[in-house]
Amino acid sequence: MHRVFRLVGWAFVVESSLLSMFSLANVASRTWATVPAVVLASIVTGLIPFSASLIVTFNQKLAARIYLSAAPIALLLIPLFPSEFWGMLGTMVAFGGAAIVPGFFWRLAARRNWPSPIPRSFPSQHPGLTPGLAMGIFGLWLVGAFVSSLALPWWAPIGDCGTLPLLDEHGAPRNIDFTAKVLFVGPKSFLGKSLWAIARVEEGFSTPPLPKIVILRAFLEPSDKSVSYFVEGRRSYGPFFRFLPMIERTDCGRTQYAKDATVPLRILRDGPPKSGVRLIGRARIGRSYGGVLGRAVPGLEVSIVGPSGPIVSLTDSEGVYDVKDLPPGQYTVHAQIRNVQGGASEGRGDAELKSGEVGEANLYLQ
Repeated sequence: MHRVFRLVGWAFVVESSLLSMFSLANVASRTWATVPAVVLASIVTGLIPFSASLIVTFNQKLAARIYLSAAPIALLLIPLFPSEFWGMLGTMVAFGGAAIVPGFFWRLAARRNWPSPIPRSFPSQHPGLTPGLAMGIFGLWLVGAFVSSLALPWWAPIGDCGTLPLLDEHGAPRNIDFTAKVLFVGPKSFLGKSLWAIARVEEGFSTPPLPKIVILRAFLEPSDKSVSYFVEGRRSYGPFFRFLPMIERTDCGRTQYAKDATVPLRILRDGPPKSGVRLIGRARIGRSYGGVLGRAVPGLEVSIVGPSGPIVSLTDSEGVYDVKDLPPGQYTVHAQIRNVQGGASEGRGDAELKSGEVGEANLYLQ
């Protein structure tokens, strides 16, 4: 029976360690909580249960007291960190399961005098090994929490998307814009895609300049390794991630393969127009919700109607039309192409521009 009790004890040690690691990861991935609240929650729901799971291997009674002392505080902190994706129930399971369940179990084990997972004599017999082993396990626990937090969602639920202009009223990039080559893609998450990667910055457009290597948070596939991306992002506001070179793609932004980012790259490289307004866009045939774009349409006539009357522009070899020195005002862009069945495919876009602005009106011909 002693062997059975020890195996059950180790199961609770592992359960508490993993749930406390997940609790720390869940807290670390929150982007809207205050730093003091995050630090308190990290200690109460992560560090204390993990420390108790180490102590319990040779002192059940002390560990039970630590667990049950932290449990009420952990439950009080749950409303501060509701997860939009896991829900309140999932957060309670993670926070409470890391301390409450093992706390009562080890209290019962101490009263029944069940054997500890590690014999009580182990620390005294191996005085030099015990601290080193504990520090090593603690390091692995921290690394596991960090990697797990990268696989958790960082975005709030998204409503209707409204893409903002790339440049602000001063002609500077509104967000952190750059191109980067993906060096490593993280493991897949619950969404079926990886939520992070390590990338090397190739061309930056924002100030201050980014470091050469960044952690990119976006939706990626394993096949994206060695692929260049255009990123429209922002620095992470996570309580711990804000100190790292971590960039999160903006919601409803233009993050995409660099080969498809011809229009935003031209805008960023050229800057704001010297006079009037600029209207630019790319014509493509086919579009899917998943972000897979159809082929570009070169040599297409694009009709632009604005304050100065109708204008016709031809798309270049990359399917881009680009008209400069236009007067400010409301513009409608339209293009049409005949398909092989003899029918017509057309695309339409609108833009309202003030002086010095750049308008994007991409055309997707179905």
